[in-house]
Amino acid sequence: MEAAEKLKKSREDSRKYWDRRMAHQLRSPLNPGDLVLVYNKAIETNWGLLFKNKLNGPYRVIRRINDGPYELEELDGTELARTISASRVKRFYPRGKLINTK
Repeated sequence: MEAAEKLKKSREDSRKYWDRRMAHQLRSPLNPGDLVLVYNKAIETNWGLLFKNKLNGPYRVIRRINDGPYELEELDGTELARTISASRVKRFYPRGKLINTK
């Protein structure tokens, strides 16, 4: 097997692995207006925050950029400064009626 063929096979295997791992995001992307929680990666490396909430939010989805990150806003309409990776976003299901919505 040539190096080019090995590289092509390796890339294909990697793509299949990633598609399986992220299948839930590929099957059902979030729509504008959906409520989400955002995973806080800073907690992973800080032992002092071990028992803090790992998810922040809820936030509202504004849009998805090129099948990648999401633009989010607070419930009062304040847009977040940065986009959030799709792998850090989880759909939020409220238990009751949300009070602070626009």
